[in-house]
Amino acid sequence: MRASPLPAQKAPSGPFPALVAAFLVLAGGHPRAAAAPASAAEPGLRAFIYAVPKAELHVHLEGTIDPEEYLRLATRNGLTTPFPSAEAVRQRLMHAKDLNTFIEVFVDMQAVIRTEADIHDIALSYFTRARAQGIVYIEMFFDPQTHLERGLSLATIFGGLASARTEAAQKLGLHAEYIMCFNRNRSAESAMAVLEASQPWRGRYIGIGLDNPEERDFPAKFAAVYVRARALGLHLTAHCDVDQPNTLAHIRGCLDTLQVERIDHGVNVLDAPDLIAAVRDRHIGLTVCPTLLYTEIPGRMEKRGGAIRRMLELGLLATVNSDDPGIMRGLLPGDLLWKMHEAVGLTRAEVTQLARNSFQVAWLAAPERAADLAAVQAAVARLP
Repeated sequence: MRASPLPAQKAPSGPFPALVAAFLVLAGGHPRAAAAPASAAEPGLRAFIYAVPKAELHVHLEGTIDPEEYLRLATRNGLTTPFPSAEAVRQRLMHAKDLNTFIEVFVDMQAVIRTEADIHDIALSYFTRARAQGIVYIEMFFDPQTHLERGLSLATIFGGLASARTEAAQKLGLHAEYIMCFNRNRSAESAMAVLEASQPWRGRYIGIGLDNPEERDFPAKFAAVYVRARALGLHLTAHCDVDQPNTLAHIRGCLDTLQVERIDHGVNVLDAPDLIAAVRDRHIGLTVCPTLLYTEIPGRMEKRGGAIRRMLELGLLATVNSDDPGIMRGLLPGDLLWKMHEAVGLTRAEVTQLARNSFQVAWLAAPERAADLAAVQAAVARLP
């Protein structure tokens, strides 16, 4: 067998050329003052950032595969790749500069996933790394349509997810759940078919979402899928990526047509007063990702970090998440919070609020939410 190789860089193609600015600029980022130098950090802030309990609500299983894991899985599955070393894979990742080229890399990296053990190992590897940064609860996205295309079965997918979740609870004391994401560039009929076929494993995921290229008017496209998911008692979220064409209409469609509980990314709510009010009044979570590509994009962290601070000022339920750390420098929420501090002077009070927000908008039972919020408060009191 041969893995789908990570090809050389090529110009964006297909029906989404207008999307290529998505990972470059954050409209409405409203950055605040320049970064406080690390030497001026509040005493103990870095240790506090990594230790305070946190939830991770926006991370893709497939996007956690780092170069070393990519090569290990390829070898285990008897697949050949054009890369002699992890460093060679990282050089390929340097070509991810915008949404289209990022999706090319994202699709190629997951081509090494072939077995239930692969899914288990990928998920557990991320859970282990996340737990070391104070994360105690995770809701992880997975994209079943891409795996089904490579011949994996739903039983295989859910088997690997379930065993990783169990092992994380037993060995790490970490609570993990899963969100089944459908691709916006695939048909709604495909999404509905997978949703119905997944019902024998209903207890192994808690919600649905939408990701991949942001097609115009996608909320209307998937309206029936969300009606069905709601009837099944599933939680609802959807990606609204940064600075996409028609983005404000898409956010409104997610709120009113899909009736989501959270919006993934969603920073463009800052561009419209009516959206700020709607998100605040409805207590909609915003799972923002101040992530960094391997390619350096000047001002990216300042803009995204500034947007998150602005959300906090406005009373919005923003959270900090890692998105696809395997192909984004390996940065997890603790790392990103510290980089936000370096970039925009994030304070201890703001870190605390972000940690609290992560549990407030998580799909937790009330007793566990209360316990996690109490743990945040205890950390505030205990840590210097």
